[in-house]
Amino acid sequence: MTDTAMQQRHEQLRAELATHTIYELLGGEAGLRSVVDRFYGLMDTDPAFATIRAMHKQDLGEIRTGLFEWLSGWLGGPQLFSERKGSPCLVGAHLPLRIDAAASERWTTCMTRAMEDVGVAERYREVLLPALGRIADSLRTDDRTAG
Repeated sequence: MTDTAMQQRHEQLRAELATHTIYELLGGEAGLRSVVDRFYGLMDTDPAFATIRAMHKQDLGEIRTGLFEWLSGWLGGPQLFSERKGSPCLVGAHLPLRIDAAASERWTTCMTRAMEDVGVAERYREVLLPALGRIADSLRTDDRTAG
């Protein structure tokens, strides 16, 4: 992509974000649910994501709801997670898990594929995926020591 084309795409995104949240730009509840459903569908069926799938309970219903609700608020939509559970503590919730650099990368790759598969526009992915990757990296537990 040329610098001019990239600049135009960034300008378009800035204009969209001036009047809409990223939650709205993704299609609101239906759009976000499609991303989350595809994410867990991939995790549940693609062997590439077996290591992160193994970190979850057999029934993905509760975690699927939690991710959807958290992303809803994070993306500027309804604060569903906070309303139901209070302020999220992502680090604390992930401490019991063994999350290393590879697991963080697999999570981000799974989310990338989910967004691509459901047709999230590239300009939105360019903004969201680096931020989600930083969040995934912040949840790594392999370099933390207990107590």
